Amino acid sequence: MQSGITASTELTEAFNAFTLDSSLFALPITITGESLQPQSAIPFTSSDFNVSLSSLQEHLQPKTPIYLILRPSPQQNNGLIAITYVPSTAPVRQKMLFASTRNTLIRDLGLEKFGDNVFVTDAEEVLDPRQWETRGKGDKSDAGRSQDILSTEERELQGVKRAEEEERHGTSGRDLMGEGGSGGGRLAMKITGDAKEALGSLAREGAFVQLGIEIASETLGLVAREGGVSPSQFLGSIPGDRPTYSFYRYPGTEGEEVVFLYTCPGGSKVKERMVYASARASVLQAAKGEGVNVTRRLEQGDNDEVGEQRLKDEVGISVGEGGNAAPTSRQGFAKPKRPGKR
Repeated sequence: MQSGITASTELTEAFNAFTLDSSLFALPITITGESLQPQSAIPFTSSDFNVSLSSLQEHLQPKTPIYLILRPSPQQNNGLIAITYVPSTAPVRQKMLFASTRNTLIRDLGLEKFGDNVFVTDAEEVLDPRQWETRGKGDKSDAGRSQDILSTEERELQGVKRAEEEERHGTSGRDLMGEGGSGGGRLAMKITGDAKEALGSLAREGAFVQLGIEIASETLGLVAREGGVSPSQFLGSIPGDRPTYSFYRYPGTEGEEVVFLYTCPGGSKVKERMVYASARASVLQAAKGEGVNVTRRLEQGDNDEVGEQRLKDEVGISVGEGGNAAPTSRQGFAKPKRPGKR
């Protein structure tokens, strides 16, 4: 799983300079925009690795992830140590972004230059010499390094799942607000006027509204809306290349049976998966604010995981009991457009 972020030219040049200058102890690296960018290199304060660790303290902030490339000793230019510091109190988006880019960082700079690849969540895991005595620094074999890289893929997936669990249990999330509104102290995400208006249209049978997030501006917008849609048409409208939120007023049911379907295909970028997972509960809250009573919530990865029969089962309709409730004479669905494009 990759984030799409790559090493910048500035980082490549800074890293090359770092490897050639044995007086340099550490190279901090962060993510800016869509690329990995270097910060100022940190010199050894002593020839002793453990003594020099204290010089890293100001770079290990409680809510800010960072990468650190360490040289084990002034006499060593290879066998570098790559540290991914992702504090547990960091925003979920930052956690996922740094975890998913860790693989890219090592590979772009050259796997053969590294002797260890360390993932930590607490500053003391970096600053305390006893931690290094326990793990041993810079002494992993090529096989050990490869295993670290491979296991990153599993950790990224676990991280996305943790973000989803946190959102389900209300331990994180984003406020959705009208344009120009305020979300208090929480990370805010705007919702466009046409998205709000479309949600209000769900009172009609067979009405369908699909919403998406414009990642760059973190704005929830309208992707598609239709009326008089059959279940098969609704399911056929779900894109298979990106996450979406879909609301569907199921036809032929008593009351107002609105189904919410959150889809997140396996091929989606980690950045997209994280943002959509962490905003899901707030999207439902925004829908409720527009008078939408969601009675069924479904999730799927690839867009063929939820079929028409499962949809009927979820709303309590057996085969043949409402399959013709929605109009069938209308034209087929137009392909939904990406959020942010009109």
